[in-house]
Amino acid sequence: MSHSSSNHRESSCVTIIAEVGMNHDGSIGNARRLIDTATECGADVVKFHAHVADAETLLDAPSPAYFNEESRYDYFRRTAFTIDQWKGLKRYTESKGRQFLASVFSREAVDLMERIGVTAFKIPSGEVTNLPLVEDMAGRRKPIYLSSGMSSWHELDQAMRIIQQAHVPLTIFQCTSEYPCAYEHVGLNVIQELQARYHTPVGLSDHTLTNYAAFAAVALGATVIEKHLTFSRQMYGSDAKHSLEPHEFADLVRGVRAIETMLASPV
Repeated sequence: MSHSSSNHRESSCVTIIAEVGMNHDGSIGNARRLIDTATECGADVVKFHAHVADAETLLDAPSPAYFNEESRYDYFRRTAFTIDQWKGLKRYTESKGRQFLASVFSREAVDLMERIGVTAFKIPSGEVTNLPLVEDMAGRRKPIYLSSGMSSWHELDQAMRIIQQAHVPLTIFQCTSEYPCAYEHVGLNVIQELQARYHTPVGLSDHTLTNYAAFAAVALGATVIEKHLTFSRQMYGSDAKHSLEPHEFADLVRGVRAIETMLASPV
C-alpha cells in the first residue's frame, strides 16, 4: 500500500475547513488568492460568509469597534459578491479539488447559495435559534454543518431535532464564540458530550490563535476542524486578527495528518 502524502490526504477522515469568511474584504482577487492559499496549505474545504445586507441588518445597526469608518450595513454591501461572482468562486474552488462552503445568515442567503449549486450548508452560531432558517436549510436536503457557540442545550436540541428529522448528513461543532478564544474556554470536554447526546459526527470550530486546540480535538475524536485563514492578521475586517496566517495553517494541516497517522497506527 502506498503511503504517499497525497494518498493519505484522500483517505484521511478529518476534514479541514479553511474559513476565509470575509477576509477577502470584498475583493474577488483576494478571494481567489485565499482559495489558492487554502489549497496550497492542504485544506479540504474553503468556506466563505454569504451575507445579504438588506435581509440581515438595519441601516442604523450598531457597528463593532473594528468598523470605525463604515456601518455594518455598508460593510456587508461593500463586501458582497454578485451571483455570477459567487458562481465563479465556487467553480474556482472546485477546480482546485476543494469543496466550496458558505455560512448563511438569512433565507435570502440560502436561496443565493442554492442558486449557485452549493453541496452543503453551514449554520453559524448566531443563527442556531433562527429556527425558520434552520428549517429552510434542512428542507434543501443537503449536508449541514452547525456551530454551537452561544447556545444552551435546549436551543441546540431544538435546532438538532429539525435537522435530524430531515435525515440529512449532519456535523455539529463545539464552538466558543469568543475572539480570540482563551484556552480555558475551548471546551474540549463538550466534544464527547455532543457525540453522546446527538450520535452524530462532531467537529471543532476553533477561535484560538494557535493550533493546539485543534490537535487536541482530533485526538479526542473530532472529525472536522475549522479555522480562519488570512494573508495577514494586519488586514482589515472582523476576523483577520483572529485568523491563522498561511504558514500557521499549513502547520495545522501537517499536524492533523500526523495525528491521524498516530491514531490509525496502534502499537
